[in-house]
Amino acid sequence: MTGDRTASPPSGVDPNTPSIARVYDYFLGGKDNFAADRELAEQVLKVAPNARATARANRNFLVRATEAVVEAGIRQFVDLGTGIPTSPNVHEVAQRINPDARVAYIDNDPIVLNHARALLAGIRTDVIAIEGDLRDPKDILDHPDLRAHLDLAQPVAILLVAMLHLLTDEDGPDRLVETIRDRIAPGSYLILSHLWDDPDGIARAGAEKYAHRKASAPVVPRTTAQIQRFFDGFELIEPGLVYLDQWRPTEDMIIAGAHDRFGLCAVGRKP
Repeated sequence: MTGDRTASPPSGVDPNTPSIARVYDYFLGGKDNFAADRELAEQVLKVAPNARATARANRNFLVRATEAVVEAGIRQFVDLGTGIPTSPNVHEVAQRINPDARVAYIDNDPIVLNHARALLAGIRTDVIAIEGDLRDPKDILDHPDLRAHLDLAQPVAILLVAMLHLLTDEDGPDRLVETIRDRIAPGSYLILSHLWDDPDGIARAGAEKYAHRKASAPVVPRTTAQIQRFFDGFELIEPGLVYLDQWRPTEDMIIAGAHDRFGLCAVGRKP
């Protein structure tokens, strides 16, 4: 890897198979990636030169959305598919506003979990990292460590940030969100972003590169209507389902004219 936090890959990790999490880390300027990840990322950038900007816009949305739900009174967070830790993390954002906020990070990538646990080891009891597969949401929500850490009878924020486009239709992303919606308490929030199937086919061209290199997961851009459907049963808070840069932009973003048109995002509240 390019960084020095992991001298060699954990057992069971093939550095020659590109990892979605490590490619994303590369787009964000991180160092936790192998040559295969960097090669795939550069191939994606050739057909989708916006990919790096989209990754950054997505990360910035996560920060703004987390701030919004903390300010709305939420103090419990489940980050599904957390990815390699990148500052500011969800717990850093939430605890700046409410120091009592509690966070559970969920991922199935051994490198992600190694980094998350190393980051938290011995210094935090209000943040945990759990191994879990998005395709089995019941197991995640029933995990004894999660149950001991959070009170799911009380409102919680569920983050599915840039995650559902890593599931094919056969994986059942709609079922995943339905299961989560039905299990969380009224007053809970869903924070979600998704790669948009743009009319120029740029996102699809990038997705084909992941398929060609047999990455750790597929990339499946979806239409506005398909992404909107994930919020069935939720009330969208303002400004609704919009491009990444349009969700409550900061003054600095407005001044800079920041924009990205390859991801859609929204925050929904369960009534």
